[in-house]
Amino acid sequence: MSYSEKLSAHYLALARSPVSGKNFAGADVRFSDEYEALESELGKAQSIHENSQVDWLKVLEQSEALLRTQSKDLRVAAWLTWALYQRESFLGLLAGLGLLRYLCKSHWLELHPVKVRTRAASLHWLVPRLEAALGNDVAIPKQLTLFRDLAEHLEELDAACTAHLGDDAPLLLPLCRRLRKQVQLANDNQPQSGAVGTVVAQVRQAATQLLNPGAPIENEKDAHKALRAQQENARPLCAWWLKQKATDPRALRLSRTLLWLGVDAVPERNAEQVTLLRGLPGERLKAYQEGLQQGNYADLLVEIEASLAKAPFWFDGQRLAWECLQGLGAELAMREVETHFALFIQRLPSVIELRWHDGEPFADPSTRAWIAAQVMPRLGAPDPAPRADVIDSHAPWERALEEAQLSVRRDGLKPAVRFLKQEMRNTDGGRDRFLWRFAMARLCFSAKKYEVAKVQLEVLDQTLQDAGLNAWEPDLALQVLHLLYRCCELLPQNHVVRECKDETYRRLCHLDLERVIE
Repeated sequence: MSYSEKLSAHYLALARSPVSGKNFAGADVRFSDEYEALESELGKAQSIHENSQVDWLKVLEQSEALLRTQSKDLRVAAWLTWALYQRESFLGLLAGLGLLRYLCKSHWLELHPVKVRTRAASLHWLVPRLEAALGNDVAIPKQLTLFRDLAEHLEELDAACTAHLGDDAPLLLPLCRRLRKQVQLANDNQPQSGAVGTVVAQVRQAATQLLNPGAPIENEKDAHKALRAQQENARPLCAWWLKQKATDPRALRLSRTLLWLGVDAVPERNAEQVTLLRGLPGERLKAYQEGLQQGNYADLLVEIEASLAKAPFWFDGQRLAWECLQGLGAELAMREVETHFALFIQRLPSVIELRWHDGEPFADPSTRAWIAAQVMPRLGAPDPAPRADVIDSHAPWERALEEAQLSVRRDGLKPAVRFLKQEMRNTDGGRDRFLWRFAMARLCFSAKKYEVAKVQLEVLDQTLQDAGLNAWEPDLALQVLHLLYRCCELLPQNHVVRECKDETYRRLCHLDLERVIE
């Protein structure tokens, strides 16, 4: 019998066992010291004055004791279910829901509390917590049987609650449908059993290669062996964390710390920056891209992280992992990826220029743009949104730009650009139209679309030069040049970008030496 089966059997036996020989449900313990102690412990989660966190082991043990010896209370059963999740993750949740399912289906009339509304409130307390636990960041394919059983428990519990509570029943049905849909999707995408067996064998092998904790480290070879052992031992732990919650920052932090800990120098390469290292197979990269387009973020992240754990120079994979986290809305986890990658690049700045044995770059253009926009700013204070000092802050294009920047954060760049274009339609004067177009370029820059901003700024700069207006509007010309130079700094470096950057820098040195020095 597996650990999961033993756990579920234990709590199902608890649900089935009567409090006493003649009284299955026991007495109402609402005003007992034990019940109030449980309420007090659970209240720590909402208290702003309580320094300590909820002791879930205490909640688990005291809830189990109450259900076994004093009262089959639905409130206590709900608390026990959530405590089991906190202590045992989804295995515990499965056991707790099995207990609730049995009590509601087989002993509804005998349970405490007697009032129907209070019973409904007990189950309503659990629903939002279940929705949070069973969110979109759970890697279901890795635990398919477990989640099938969870879906079955939820469906049966929903049926029992609906039958007994009617309109007061908790809204479990949407959660049931969502989970069942996720399970079905994961089942449809299951790899062949042979592939699964290979992965399981690899995990078992990594788990058994434990370093003897008593072995002394006396030379560089021992140290290298110890580091390799730590890396191997950490992989199953990181994989387990990600299976429980794909956005768990601990897994991302630990894997990247160990991944780059042993990299002290860039790999050997020729004059064209080509190394002897091989990148990931093209079929796997294609599968990752398809998974990203389909929105399978949680499952895909687990697979990408497994590949990254053995590929310290697969920088496109770092971007793909970040995009999965972005799709899941995991801001904290995204910061983990950015920060660790930024520190690695800071230590070995030339590493992003290198190429695989076939000439493909370690970081493709999309990854280079992502590094410039999201990763490297982690090493310093973020740049404020660019402003043109010479422009009146009350001008219509300035007010529209501020509104468009707010729209970018809320709805994305496309609606914000559409809004600016609508606002500038009724503009007649050439200077005003120029300033509206400059506002558009600044919007693209603040949205980190540096390539688009660069194209617009080059056109604006050329317009000023062709008309000889740079002599009449020197401050405005400088604003355009400064922003153009910043775009060139932040874009992936190639011959065209470097040429533009150098030319812009020479002109700035001639026109605004003081600011260049600053």
